[in-house]
Amino acid sequence: MSKPSLHTEVYEAIAPEKLKGKNQNKVAVVTGAARGIGQAIAEALAKTGANLAILDFDVERQAETVEQCQSHGVKVVPYACDITNEEAIESVFSQIKSEFGSVDILVNNAGRNFRRPMAMETFQQYWKGIEVNLKGAMCCIFQVLPSMRERRQGCIINIASRGGTISMPFAGAYSTAKAGLIRATACLQAELAVDGFGTDIHLYALHPGAVKTSMTLPVDQDVAEKYPAMAAKWKSFHGLFKVQPAVCGQTCAFLSTGQGKALAGKYFDCEQDITPVIGAGVEGLSDLYELKVDFLGGLPNDGGTALAVIEQK
Repeated sequence: MSKPSLHTEVYEAIAPEKLKGKNQNKVAVVTGAARGIGQAIAEALAKTGANLAILDFDVERQAETVEQCQSHGVKVVPYACDITNEEAIESVFSQIKSEFGSVDILVNNAGRNFRRPMAMETFQQYWKGIEVNLKGAMCCIFQVLPSMRERRQGCIINIASRGGTISMPFAGAYSTAKAGLIRATACLQAELAVDGFGTDIHLYALHPGAVKTSMTLPVDQDVAEKYPAMAAKWKSFHGLFKVQPAVCGQTCAFLSTGQGKALAGKYFDCEQDITPVIGAGVEGLSDLYELKVDFLGGLPNDGGTALAVIEQK
């Protein structure tokens, strides 16, 4: 099987003109929509015809996103929300239900990396990173999933990160939370399958690609003074990020239309050309695009004992 090509800009398969009208009159929610990747996701969904509820810290900072999305002729309402606050989330989604009706598409984009070693954080600072990057997404999922189950349709996209698949210094909470989000995506899809939904409700965990955002900026001065070599690496690391936010935005739009269900429950890097990936089909992607552990000698991930019992039966 050949390797998918890589893209830093929007390519033909996910181009806006290919997806125009595919989500006409559907309701989409995007968190962290004020700028960057979240703004690109919101606009990409607007181009598909989806009406939008967008969330961020306050309404004012979302003005540009509202204007861009409204230019595509869809309804857009901004909401101020701290996604780590369960009561606030419940209140906002109640307002969204009243304003729009049931949610068809949820994109959990809000997140933050504080770029500090855990040894220079308090536990409260570390846990805040878990709450922003994992708890917030799960709170939103729990708000929309019951209705999706009732209607037997829906799409949930979790913006994860390559950081959730590797051990990355100075991103302890971020990497931990993103790994949890990738695994939660897979577990939720597996549970939907057990309940007979198949991919009528489809979830994805996406790495947005090497997009230059505030999360890739150089580390704080006190961290740089203590770890000058790592600080220099972070600085050069930021310069390598070349992917346009619209690549992730259009990938979200593509997946939201149901054209990429071979990837349901899996982790996908938006830089990859999605056409040959979904073309491989469910069987071709088996054991790919997911978190896993490999052991010396090919030992199974249960030590062999549980597998032996199953095989004996």
